[in-house]
Amino acid sequence: MAQPGWYADPTAPQGRRYWDGQRWADTGAPRRRPNGWITLAVALAAVAAIIIGILVVPRTIAPILAAPEDTRTSRPTGPQWNELDPSETPTPTPVETGFGKPIDCPVSLDTPRSDVVNGRLSGGGLSIARPQGKEWIESPTYIDWLHDSNSMIRSIAPGWISNVGVGYIKISDGFAASPSAAAEQFVTCMASSGMFLGFTKREILWNEEVMVTGRIGWRLTSNVYVGNQQANDIEGDTVDIVVVTTPDEDRLAVYVSCVTIDHAQNQREVQPVFESLRWDG
Repeated sequence: MAQPGWYADPTAPQGRRYWDGQRWADTGAPRRRPNGWITLAVALAAVAAIIIGILVVPRTIAPILAAPEDTRTSRPTGPQWNELDPSETPTPTPVETGFGKPIDCPVSLDTPRSDVVNGRLSGGGLSIARPQGKEWIESPTYIDWLHDSNSMIRSIAPGWISNVGVGYIKISDGFAASPSAAAEQFVTCMASSGMFLGFTKREILWNEEVMVTGRIGWRLTSNVYVGNQQANDIEGDTVDIVVVTTPDEDRLAVYVSCVTIDHAQNQREVQPVFESLRWDG
């Protein structure tokens, strides 16, 4: 939003109008009021000059003084001034406060697992299809604040894995009741933990409301970059988080995947997993 100050306004009495940071003032820019007697004297002198000119100028020149035809139109042309938009507002950029620094995140004390039943992983009321590819193995992902966690992992390079999983987080553990705010807390905990040692920056790709089998949720997708994997030619992960409301007011169901940036095969393997996400209750 524009800062308080005077802005150009052709519709204002003095051609300028004051913006106080929230609304437009009713009066234009102040200026010194001229002396009334001086104004009257100037006006009378101007009228006298016009009368003398008409009497003195020859009639042959008189047509020149005739008013020209007014060809103007009452319809405005060109861009018009909009008092609701006095100046451009810069696009906000994501704030990375807390990222890369250890913060207090909940610990569920649950034992994570990796159970594939009928080709699907289930947890927290959500389920996903098993990722395809022989590199994927049934092994839990240790996300401390995730309850009923069920996941699979894939090795990408020594010390670096990709993973998909589902589970739930608890509002009573400190997560926000809003799915969008809880998703932000979730990725903040991930980037400030041992999961992303060497964190450098985050780029938000998706941040929007979604529906999962008729239930309201929020999807937050970010590129999380690290600076300690250059030897493996790895920039970081695309972290995809979907937080879904549940009938339990203390629980939010969560889908989470970490896919190596610019790893085309890894991305092809995980995309169908995301598309298979559903609410089973």
